[in-house]
Amino acid sequence: MSTNRNLVALAMLCSGLWVAPAAWIINTQLGQILPYLDCQHHARYSAIVSFAGAVAAGLAGAISWRSGGRAAIVEQSPATSGFVGSMSALTAIVFVFALLMQGMASLVLSGCER
Repeated sequence: MSTNRNLVALAMLCSGLWVAPAAWIINTQLGQILPYLDCQHHARYSAIVSFAGAVAAGLAGAISWRSGGRAAIVEQSPATSGFVGSMSALTAIVFVFALLMQGMASLVLSGCER
């Protein structure tokens, strides 16, 4: 049972390191496809996906931050857990910024420009 708890705690600590980049990668790939749909349907699917990815990355960063603080209190190696949680949260912040900038660009450009 404690092995499962340790795995869940580790996943929560590192969530900012893998959820935020995954959201950015997915958004970058959809950024190649969605502008055509944006132009055809006169919608802002690119912006919606970018902002949804920013929210997901922000939540992952918050989970990492809270887990780092909680694990630093409970575990024997508080410095390591605190560092991993903080690094994951800061990494998520960088990707949130990138996703927000991509979302803003999607709002400015309609997808019909060539």
